[in-house]
Amino acid sequence: MNKSYKNSTELMQLHGQSMYLNDIVDACLIGRLNLFLQGDTGSGKTQLARDVMSYFGNKAMFVLGRNDMDTRELFQRFNLHKLGYKPKYDLEPLVNPETGIVEWYYPAVENGVFTYKKINDEHAAIVRSKLEKLAGNTEDVKELTSRINTHLIVVDELPNCVPAVRAQLFNLFDGFIEISGTPYRIGKGYSVGIATGNIGQKFTESSNDLGRALKDRMHVVIDTDYFFPTPRDTLEILAGNTNPRVEFSGIAEDDSAKIIGKSQEIETTPIPLEKLFIANYLLHGLDHCSKGSKRRMKDAWPTQLENHEQGSDVGLVLPVSPRAAKSIIRLSQSLDSVAEQKGALQSVIESNYFDSMMQAYKFVSAYSGVLNESMVDAAYYSDKYKALDAVIATTKQQFEVQGDIIRAGVEMAASGKTDARVLNKFTDRWKFMRNTLEQLLAMQKSK
Repeated sequence: MNKSYKNSTELMQLHGQSMYLNDIVDACLIGRLNLFLQGDTGSGKTQLARDVMSYFGNKAMFVLGRNDMDTRELFQRFNLHKLGYKPKYDLEPLVNPETGIVEWYYPAVENGVFTYKKINDEHAAIVRSKLEKLAGNTEDVKELTSRINTHLIVVDELPNCVPAVRAQLFNLFDGFIEISGTPYRIGKGYSVGIATGNIGQKFTESSNDLGRALKDRMHVVIDTDYFFPTPRDTLEILAGNTNPRVEFSGIAEDDSAKIIGKSQEIETTPIPLEKLFIANYLLHGLDHCSKGSKRRMKDAWPTQLENHEQGSDVGLVLPVSPRAAKSIIRLSQSLDSVAEQKGALQSVIESNYFDSMMQAYKFVSAYSGVLNESMVDAAYYSDKYKALDAVIATTKQQFEVQGDIIRAGVEMAASGKTDARVLNKFTDRWKFMRNTLEQLLAMQKSK
């Protein structure tokens, strides 16, 4: 990858390897996980996203988030030949690679050379409107372009888009585009979305909380301000180039086949049982409270909890969603793969699945809306990552205390025989393990 973005700030130690921001990005690519880079203006998040585009050659797309965006324009054009008469030209939408803005062109031949000529925005809007009326219900007039094969879609300044535009982006981040009621898979089954922007009224011109639905689709969120480049990095950046504009990589090598191959390998790799237990803990164990279930409490959480729960993880964090649990497992698998590529031994990785699951949990959940913001502000100085470090420390302690009982449960399930004495040891936040082990028993007996 051609790198203009430089950052040697360590995000984590995993399996004996230092992991940096570019490693997390690589993990997202091979895990097919969407990534949101949030940070202040000029922090380098857009440059990082542009660098990542060089992995995919001409199968990457850079789009500027705008309130007048129509995502369908990115993947279709009007073919007026299908209307039954000979038009002067077909109208072709193209994304300006430097600005990310959709511009409209028409083909022309000048001095024997085929070229595209740009239509100004006002004229393009008029022509598009007339073409829509002319086409009417004749959807055959609209056809997909080769951009449907795009593997990476970068949306710059996503939070500045109004909710209606963000809703259009849901489908793109889920890997398909819907045109005239028909869904089309983007990238032939492999596509990843990277979005950049700031979250919070303080930094932007519009009210722009991402919303839970879109946050769920941005599987991983990284605060680039929190992991700011080191002084050595910034010295190198400033000494080498004082151009404040985002740099566009030169000729890009297409490494998409290698990335897609690694992604398919991760998708087909069996998930270790230990990771499934951890994911179920994040789904069900963290849901437990004195009132029974945090989910069922809804807005009464955390104010209606018992006093002794207010200062613990019970009052600090909600359980993850099923979608987030899948993202955590996938990111964990991908982080393990990246660590192995950096030199980690397989034996070390297998003995530390808990660590990669917790790091994945941290970067999936920090900005997902599961934290009690009031408690984060009061106890952790608004530091979401530190708040989750506290949750992780408690989770680690819980698994250490329950270790022998969990192992006994796994042995019971492997034997195919129910042992009530073992099952009855799982109480309170660990009660979910009883049902989990019963399911393992059923699966064992059905073999």
